[in-house]
Amino acid sequence: MIQNKARILVVDDDSNLRKTLMDILQLKGYETIGAATGAEAVTALEGGPINLALIDLMLPDMPGLEVMERLKNVMPLTEAIILTGHASMDTAIAATRKGAFSYLVKPYQMDDLLLNIRHGIERQKSQEEIIRLASYPRLNPNPVIETDFNGEVTYANPAAERLFPDLASLARSHPLLLDFETTLAAFRQGGKQEVVREICHDGNIYEQHISHVPESGLVRFYVLDITDRKKAENEILHLATTDSLTGVANRRQGLKELVQEMERARRYSTPLSLIMFDIDHFKRVNDTFGHGVGDDVLRAVTSLVRENIRAAEIQARWGGEEFVVVLPQTGLAGAAVAAEKLRQVIAAHRFEQVGTVTVSFGVTEFEPADALDILLKRVDNALYRAKGNGRNRVETLTGKPSRDHAPVEERPKSYPGIPAA
Repeated sequence: MIQNKARILVVDDDSNLRKTLMDILQLKGYETIGAATGAEAVTALEGGPINLALIDLMLPDMPGLEVMERLKNVMPLTEAIILTGHASMDTAIAATRKGAFSYLVKPYQMDDLLLNIRHGIERQKSQEEIIRLASYPRLNPNPVIETDFNGEVTYANPAAERLFPDLASLARSHPLLLDFETTLAAFRQGGKQEVVREICHDGNIYEQHISHVPESGLVRFYVLDITDRKKAENEILHLATTDSLTGVANRRQGLKELVQEMERARRYSTPLSLIMFDIDHFKRVNDTFGHGVGDDVLRAVTSLVRENIRAAEIQARWGGEEFVVVLPQTGLAGAAVAAEKLRQVIAAHRFEQVGTVTVSFGVTEFEPADALDILLKRVDNALYRAKGNGRNRVETLTGKPSRDHAPVEERPKSYPGIPAA
C-alpha cells in the first residue's frame, strides 16, 4: 500500500454502482474497499485504518446509519458520507448529528461527491494530525493554546498567534477562554480528561478540545474551525423546515410550531388563533398564464403576508395555494381583524401579468380542550364557508358550544364589522 494513500470504504448493495464508484476513486488516486452489506463493511474494518466511508442509507441487512455508528465505534476519526436515493431531511439531520461529514442524494453530481470526499479526508487527516502531534503543539497546523490553572496563557503555537492575535491582550476575556472556571471544575470534580465545546469568534465557529495535561499542570486547547460543517448543518435544517418555493415554513414545520403554541396557550391560559387562507381561482392563473407565473403569485402573496403580520406570528405553506398563519397571544376578534387586513392588502395589490387576485380566509380561536385535528378541522370549515359564500372574504368559527350544545363549527359567520366582499 502506498504510504499516505487515503483508503475509502464504499458500502452499497448495487454492485454496478459500487464498482463504478470504486473505479473512479482509484483513478483519482485513492485506495478503495468495497462492501455490499453492513456485515461486510464491519468485517472490512479489520483490514486496517479507513480515512473515509461512503455508505448507502438503505442496505439489505442493516441501516446505513447503524453501519456508520459501528464504524465510528472502532475508528472514531473516520469520516462518513451518507448516500441515498430517498431525500429525507429528517435522515439528513440525524446523519449529521450522529457524525456524518455530509449527506448526498442520488443521483448526485460526481464533482460534488469528489469535492465532499476531498474535504472529508482533509478533515480526517487534520484530526489525526492533532492527535499525532499532541506532544508537539508548535508543529500542529491548527491553533494550540496552553494556560495555567489561573487562566494565564503560557503558550500559543504559530497557528494560534496568526488566527488570534488579540489573545495575549484579552487573556481571560478572550472568547476562547471564557467560562474557564467551569472547564476547570469539570477536570477537578469529575476527573474528566477532555471538555469539548463550540465558540463563535470573528464570524467563524470553532470546536475546542480542552484537556488537562497532568505532567505539566497545564490546560491545553486544541481549536478546530468547523464553519463549513456548521454551514452544511444549517443548510440541511433550512431545507427540512422551509418551503422551497416561497421561503416560509413548510407544512411539517408549521404543524410543529402550531403544536408548540397550543401547548404554551394551554399551559399559560393565553389566547391563540389560527388563520387558514387560500388563493381564489388559482387554477385559472396556472391554466391561463402558466405555472411559472403561478409560482410568482404564490411568492408575492407570501411576501405580502410576511410584511403585514407580527414577527411572532408564523406563516406556513399548507399545500398548493393554501397557507396558515399561527397567531400567538391573539384572540378571535384580533385574528379576524388581522385576516381582513391581509385580505385587503392582497386584493389591492397589482400582480405582474396577472393583475389582481383575491384570497379567502378562515379564522378560529384555540380552545384548551381542542385536539390538533379538531382545531385544524374547524379552521378548514371556516375557509370552506368563505369559499362557498362568494370568496374574497373572512369567515370565523368558534369552538365554544352553542346554547343547545350543537357544535358551532357547523355555524360559521362573517366577523362583525368586516365588510362583505
